[in-house]
Amino acid sequence: MESEERIEKKVSRDLFKMERESRYLRKRSEETETLEEVFDRSTLMTLYSMMNRGVFGYLNGVVKAGKEGRVYWGVRGKEDLAVKIFYTSTASFKKRSVYIAADPRFSGIEKFGRQMIYEWVKKEFRNLRQAEDAGVNVPHPFHAERNVLVMKFIGKGGVPAPTLAEAPAVTAGDYASVVRSIVRLFREARLVHGDLSEFNVFKLGSKTMLFDFASAVDRSHPMARDFLLRDIRTVGRFFEKRGVRTLGEDEVLRRAGAD
Repeated sequence: MESEERIEKKVSRDLFKMERESRYLRKRSEETETLEEVFDRSTLMTLYSMMNRGVFGYLNGVVKAGKEGRVYWGVRGKEDLAVKIFYTSTASFKKRSVYIAADPRFSGIEKFGRQMIYEWVKKEFRNLRQAEDAGVNVPHPFHAERNVLVMKFIGKGGVPAPTLAEAPAVTAGDYASVVRSIVRLFREARLVHGDLSEFNVFKLGSKTMLFDFASAVDRSHPMARDFLLRDIRTVGRFFEKRGVRTLGEDEVLRRAGAD
């Protein structure tokens, strides 16, 4: 019978189909080593099961790394996917419990532990669907399982689209687009992003797209208005620094129906 270590290495090799000619990807040995350092056997087996069921075909390199997890460039046929794998360590999630604890959609779950991480992933998936159904421009969510979330890849050839922070220039139109998303999110989706900034808004030509929705809360959350005001202020400060004239906080709150 194969040892757990050999199983993990086999799973890692099968998960990652590396293309040497691409300058965006690492060598297979490096990718496998990184995966074994960051993700436990449970995560590897979850990914392997998803691959075998056709959720994705294989994974390429990391396109984004953060405090909560990493986003990989996944492939399914000719379709590019963003596979977001959350770390299974709970340390980075303890400060996030406020976003779940008072949300009526997620009552009765543990504040800490692996189960919270799984619920956090479900929460982002559900928030994305809720936002998309309301007409907010967000990455389409395909699948959520344990600590893995699969979404549409926003970008080309494994290179993600630029965020507002990365864009060489932003316009009044970009600001208006983000404000419309904030307003529609609150009025139609009944959500507040809760952690909105120039780092989680893609700039797609003349359009923008919000992402990273794990922190989003239902507008019935007792801190929803505070989170909404913080989003408005953060976005406003960014555009003001870039020379774009912004609306007053009260005006955006009025448009959202939160005045």
